[in-house]
Amino acid sequence: MPATRKTDIPHQETNLSERSYHFLREQLSSGKLQPGDQLVNRTLAKEIGVSIVPIREAINRLSSEGLVERVPGAGAFVRKLDAQDLDNLYVLRDALESCAAAEAARYINELELEELHDILKEAQAIAEKLTNQSRGHATKAQMEAWLSTEKRFHSLLIEASRNSLLARVAGEHHAISQIFDSQRTVPELLTAKVATLTCSGKKSLLAALKRRDHAKARDLMSAQIQRGRKRVLQLYRKSQ
Repeated sequence: MPATRKTDIPHQETNLSERSYHFLREQLSSGKLQPGDQLVNRTLAKEIGVSIVPIREAINRLSSEGLVERVPGAGAFVRKLDAQDLDNLYVLRDALESCAAAEAARYINELELEELHDILKEAQAIAEKLTNQSRGHATKAQMEAWLSTEKRFHSLLIEASRNSLLARVAGEHHAISQIFDSQRTVPELLTAKVATLTCSGKKSLLAALKRRDHAKARDLMSAQIQRGRKRVLQLYRKSQ
């Protein structure tokens, strides 16, 4: 019996640490935790319903992933991405997702193609709303909906590449989510023109995937990421 308890305790602590980590990741992804927010161990432990130890482990993991930074004497804070951070993430995204698009053209199945088409339809509906409204850019709600379609589209494309190593690298570095999450509070980025151009690019990409044209799929994905990189960095540097 004592031996069983000894093995059960670490297992339980690991589960609580994992639970705490995923809770904080969801808070970051949803925008409930903003860049610059402090992560207070006791407050988070009470909110999640765990002890301080799993919280510390989760924060250490987020820190190692570059999502949280520790300030000596002050504590842990949600990291604020600077222009260089964003640029580096776009370089990583281009390398990973262009490769994923090429591989997906070889291995994607009809069900996945249909799902990508459905996501594109959601994005096109948002683009149409932006075209028909008087304001020059998206509302916060429209931006949230748009980023949801973006994350799902790109994540599914990586999955369709059938490359577990590529998927693991993308997941470990959070290249997709960090870039999209950084745009959450800047709805000015999403205009009718940007949305329409993005949907057009995705439509062309889907056509290349259907044709099994891996070279074209790679080029289209790279071009789309580089357009986003230019616009986001322009606006980001201007705001600084």
